[in-house]
Amino acid sequence: MTHIVHKGLDFFVKPQKVSLNLNMKIGSLKVHPEDLKLLMKKVPVFMMSYYDNKAFMERELEISSADFPNGVVFFSYYEPVPAELNWDVDKKLISQLTKYFHLYDLVHSINSLIDETEGSSLHIGVYEEWLDRIMVKVPSENTEELRNMLSRFSLLYTTKILWKIFRGNFEELKKKTHEIAYKLYEVAGF
Repeated sequence: MTHIVHKGLDFFVKPQKVSLNLNMKIGSLKVHPEDLKLLMKKVPVFMMSYYDNKAFMERELEISSADFPNGVVFFSYYEPVPAELNWDVDKKLISQLTKYFHLYDLVHSINSLIDETEGSSLHIGVYEEWLDRIMVKVPSENTEELRNMLSRFSLLYTTKILWKIFRGNFEELKKKTHEIAYKLYEVAGF
């Protein structure tokens, strides 16, 4: 993961190290002491976190203290996705799926499936067509296992993420596709 602390185009710095406590929404980062002096003049600041160009998130940092000689900042932060994403997902399943799929592509594909069936119920035939479209080439002995993982993920995504965490607000969920993909990578330990 790559992190950039910034204040718009006025100021930006790539921390040498970032530590986040995902459950408590607190963290620390280490920068050069000279950068820390500049950073403290720019509050509030933001941190862009990237897995890659498809999975990313911007957090607003609220700096609570700083260790100037060592260039360390302690902060709390706000994320644009619900906190439940930190603990209400199957980390092992996500890790397994990343061997075959980019999580942004998978999340976007499920969103498209939901969009396709808007106003009508999701028939098993439509779901099977989606599953066939998204499948990647794997040895035949792994095909059924991958289909099962995709089914478990789509169930987790629709029941826990869409309906429980986002309370059925599909439009809001779609707007946060990049952030959700990033958060899934982060929670799975990438």
